[in-house]
Amino acid sequence: MIAVPDTNSWDTMRSFNRVLAETNSGLSNFYIIIIVFVVSFIFKLNIKNQYLKIICFLIYNICMSFWKKPKKIGIALSGGGARGLAHIGVLKVLENEGISISAVSGTSMGSVIGALYCSGISIDEILKFINSNDWKRFVISTTFALPNLNALNSRRVDRVLYKFLQEKTFNDCKKPFCAVAADIVSKKKVVLKEGSLRDAIKASIAIPGIFEPLVRDGMILIDGGTVEPVPIGAIRELDVDFVIAVALNNVDRKEVPTSKTSIFSMIDLSLSMMTREIEIPYFPKADIIIQPKTGDFGAFEFGKASEIINAGKLSALEKMEEIKKKLS
Repeated sequence: MIAVPDTNSWDTMRSFNRVLAETNSGLSNFYIIIIVFVVSFIFKLNIKNQYLKIICFLIYNICMSFWKKPKKIGIALSGGGARGLAHIGVLKVLENEGISISAVSGTSMGSVIGALYCSGISIDEILKFINSNDWKRFVISTTFALPNLNALNSRRVDRVLYKFLQEKTFNDCKKPFCAVAADIVSKKKVVLKEGSLRDAIKASIAIPGIFEPLVRDGMILIDGGTVEPVPIGAIRELDVDFVIAVALNNVDRKEVPTSKTSIFSMIDLSLSMMTREIEIPYFPKADIIIQPKTGDFGAFEFGKASEIINAGKLSALEKMEEIKKKLS
């Protein structure tokens, strides 16, 4: 039996919200709106009968508990070079399943996909570009990215970014977006939320020795994967209450390393293992972790875009039941 609170203890009565919110109802939103309107009108009449006020207050709370507010879903997209194209597959599946994303954070390649998506470019448009001749030229330029020729490599990538983003800024985004970079001056993580989208991406993908760092406001910004490979902390800054993190699984591979494994494969696997150790502590801060199996693809294998995107789709589909259950 629930005790009726003191007539003067309105704060106590508001605690009923927490109990009522756990219940379910078949009432339609239309009837809820009508009831809430009537109760609100009664309150405006300045009724002197305290017990009637209590009854009205309880009715109001019951109605509001049935009127569920949609969760604001944020998605954190990790880095990974060409492997990051798996994010496209994940976003496509979420879109097809009616899961609406409210905000995006991106690290490295995740910042590229996130910026394009939040600027209003549809997943279908991105997929269309990947099948174009422009994409083939991009693949050639990235495949032959030359160490110590940072400026040349950066210009090649910037030409592709300009095709989509022109001079767009964060203010032009249709959804809130942020990109993660690392400042080697302060040795701290930097979450970019304002200014040029292209500059933010160039900072977030600036792998030392491959791309130019971005110099800005006394900072020297490099690839965000060095500080937050999966930007879960960053997405929490964008006022969301449900977080989906996409953390590429680049460690599990079909090929078992041997003494004859190439030095490049060993370096790549070593870096992937280091990245995993950095990102694991962030996982408890996310509600859902999606881990596309991308370990069998190289960081610069942009020519395998379709296969990598498909890996993202498969991993998202595997998690769909869990996502829907937690959102219900």
